[in-house]
Amino acid sequence: MNRKFIFILVLSFCVINNTSAQEFGKLPPFTKWYQNPLGVSPVSLHTANGIILPAVAAGAVLIFTSVDSTLTHKLSIYGDFGYTKGYYGSFSDLFHSNVGINFMLRKYMSVGIEITQAHVSDNINNTSGFGIRPFFRFYPYYRDSFKFFFSSGVGLIYFADNFPKPSGFFGDMREGTRLNGCPKYGIGAEFKIYNSFMFVVGIWHAHFSNGNYYGSERNPGHDSNGFSVGLTYFPTNNR
Repeated sequence: MNRKFIFILVLSFCVINNTSAQEFGKLPPFTKWYQNPLGVSPVSLHTANGIILPAVAAGAVLIFTSVDSTLTHKLSIYGDFGYTKGYYGSFSDLFHSNVGINFMLRKYMSVGIEITQAHVSDNINNTSGFGIRPFFRFYPYYRDSFKFFFSSGVGLIYFADNFPKPSGFFGDMREGTRLNGCPKYGIGAEFKIYNSFMFVVGIWHAHFSNGNYYGSERNPGHDSNGFSVGLTYFPTNNR
């Protein structure tokens, strides 16, 4: 992998993550490192770290690295489904499925967009939502038969009912809204299984909130961790 790419990516992460942490404050004291491994506050995750950080890194890579003329199979189509468990705001079971397209900009970087569906349920919430989420992916390891990636994106999702509803978690009796932002980041891997198909698995951190758009009194938020499995398809003769 291009060393300049690594330097740009790490530098961008450090600068923006430090700025957003100062701006939006610290994590709640009850949050464990494994619950939010990037160490960003919910509002910070929604605004800066969900899409701005990877966009800055991707833009820098495009500017400072050259096009790889040997890169093939740039376009892929995928579908996956998975489960995450809420740990902050609402302790919901979240079942999600996604269908999307992914386009390689460099051998170690891509941009994509997915349609997402989510169903959340617990002793208070029971609702479904549909949304759209642009994302960037970075590939520390990329081969035809195996790919390892980090992915981060954020979009909008609309639920049938207000979400989250008041849970009383640490005395929080706020009620969320139907329209929410839906940041998601995680790591994943793709394994070639047959010709143009790859099996994909991922471990994800998911977040729902309205970013205080309706005021902090309407933004309890939801955070969860979990996994997904799915298939990636590479159309033939795409370069």
